[in-house]
Amino acid sequence: MDSEKLSHLDQCFIDIYDAARAKAVERQKEEALIVIQDDDLLLFRRDRALERFPGLMPPLYDKMKTLGHMPLAVYCLLHDHADAALPDSVLAELESYRTSLEGSADALDTHEETKAGILAGPCQIYHKVTALLDTVIAKRRVSRSELDSFAQSVGADIGPVLAAAAHAQLEACNHIVKHIRQELLTEAQWKELRVLVLGPYMARQGELFLQYFAELLDTPLQGDRRIVYFDGDDLEAAFERLGTTMLDAQASHAIFGERDRLHRDVLADATTQYLKTLAASKS
Repeated sequence: MDSEKLSHLDQCFIDIYDAARAKAVERQKEEALIVIQDDDLLLFRRDRALERFPGLMPPLYDKMKTLGHMPLAVYCLLHDHADAALPDSVLAELESYRTSLEGSADALDTHEETKAGILAGPCQIYHKVTALLDTVIAKRRVSRSELDSFAQSVGADIGPVLAAAAHAQLEACNHIVKHIRQELLTEAQWKELRVLVLGPYMARQGELFLQYFAELLDTPLQGDRRIVYFDGDDLEAAFERLGTTMLDAQASHAIFGERDRLHRDVLADATTQYLKTLAASKS
């Protein structure tokens, strides 16, 4: 049957493409590739075993990021239950979180960071969060106005701790990358270096490492030139994204004369034209 023949040919394409993509990734690993994954920076280069550099999430980063997350945790627990009696299950979650906060009070204290000039003053997030939780648990309810007032009151406190977290992470990354550039890579390898960043889906816009490497390598934040972002923690899937990005750019330039043509759906242009025709027919 024709459908079986066409399916076979399509599978042939998939197999050919997968093999070419895998070769593209291996070639890049041989030239020079940095991968950012959680706390680690991974370095691939020719004739060398994989080198792993931990420390992208130093203690200060963890502390500041945790403080920044606390108001969001409380908001997520309460926003669906404002102006109503709290269900027992929600109350239990609030009490459990409050207990965890109490046990981490010393670890979250920011007087040392204030003395060191990292923060302008002691962070008030812990006190604001625990005060709200104590009130809500005692009353077994929270009003919308109380929750909104809390959210607005912590807004100014979150910025400084997130700035401190970003600075700590960038300093850690820059220390590692300077060592790699000065001691481990040749100038030729540095010019061929690509960076693959693994991270959360919503972080793609303005992601910290994307900005850092875009500036360092003098390359666009978006595109296929030297930096690729993968939203997730599956390293093998991330390598596939890297290979797809590189291979599609090369093929797109060869076939269409533009590097980014295959970075959008191959049917995108035809769809745009169809929708214009459809809109015109309705007018």
